[in-house]
Amino acid sequence: AATAVVGVLLSVRALATTTTSHQARSFGIGDDVPTSFGIVAVEFVRSVDGVSHRALAGATHGVSGLVESGQQQIQVAVAVTNRGKYPLAYTVRQFELRVTVKGKTMLLRATAGDLPDGRILPDAGIEGHLDFTLPAANAVASLLFHDSGAKAPVVIALGTIAATTPGVVHSHG
Repeated sequence: AATAVVGVLLSVRALATTTTSHQARSFGIGDDVPTSFGIVAVEFVRSVDGVSHRALAGATHGVSGLVESGQQQIQVAVAVTNRGKYPLAYTVRQFELRVTVKGKTMLLRATAGDLPDGRILPDAGIEGHLDFTLPAANAVASLLFHDSGAKAPVVIALGTIAATTPGVVHSHG
């Protein structure tokens, strides 16, 4: 009888471990995040000084990188690696920033950056940055990558973005 009880306990423990291992993993800055084609990673996040109205003497129409009063700009450095057998087409529109400021959550698209839309050859990768403009307040942020070969987006936690403090916000050392 004691052997049967031990067997049942070991079975329950094995099932609990299996269930836990299939739950979604959380990812952060510096993690190589698996995708349907290879890897996506956030290398660092930093606040950047955008161009202000004052610096442009009011000539603000169509200016890239313009940061309105009450907003801040962050730069998210990303790396995308294709470990597949075929070229990978991607677009910056696959990336979104999810931010929560004062209890309100919003999804933001990149407003600038140096990561072009394009193709990545097999066993190759590309690195670049995406700029996002968000309210000038402390914000909890995550980068979402919409992998066309997956049902749900990859979510990479970026932590708390401090309100309008220039320089490195988060990095993986």
